[in-house]
Amino acid sequence: MGETFPQLLLERAAEFGDRPALREKDYGIWQSITWRDYLQHVRWFCQGLVHLGLTSEDTVAIIGDNRPEWIYAELAAQAAGAKSIGIYQDAVVKEMIYIITHAQVKFIVVEDQEQVDKILEMWDELTGVQGVIYYDPKGLRNYTEEFLLFFPDVEEMGKRFAQQHPNWFEESVAKGKGSDIAVLSTTSGTTGNPKLAMISHNNLISMGRALMQIDPLHPDDRFVSF
Repeated sequence: MGETFPQLLLERAAEFGDRPALREKDYGIWQSITWRDYLQHVRWFCQGLVHLGLTSEDTVAIIGDNRPEWIYAELAAQAAGAKSIGIYQDAVVKEMIYIITHAQVKFIVVEDQEQVDKILEMWDELTGVQGVIYYDPKGLRNYTEEFLLFFPDVEEMGKRFAQQHPNWFEESVAKGKGSDIAVLSTTSGTTGNPKLAMISHNNLISMGRALMQIDPLHPDDRFVSF
């Protein structure tokens, strides 16, 4: 059994293939995303990030609602050996600058125009960030900053990357260890700046397995995430 989330995703995609892994309501209609498609999005986005310069030493920040793209981005970072950090959408600019700088974030994945505008406001202070990737393009047509990238365009970069490096993704995922840092999690920061807790794949997966012993899940079960 896999030691990391990307390794588990490869296993589940091989096992369940065309069965639904995720569902998202779009214009009132539930859209299913299969395990195979889930893996492909993670693969393409991971390879796109690597093409843009992501390394195993880097961090990817994610700011947005609970959407499939959040999960794709998080597992894509982990598949490259990097780590992710989630930032609250309502975080004030000063706090966001501190977190992004302290976590040494190289790429920021955001949902929409509101988050893009926040990043633009603080851009001059984010000296280590190389790109901002958005997945809801509404209102962003006339934005011309070169560091702004559309999520599907990064996936297209990943597809082209795969043509030159056909086995890279599986090889990168196979290098992962349970002791690797999966996510950085911010503390509440009630008495000062938030601290960044380093949480490994082992930490998170062991909690999931412990929960399974108390409340077992089965392939046909459904969870609502909001």
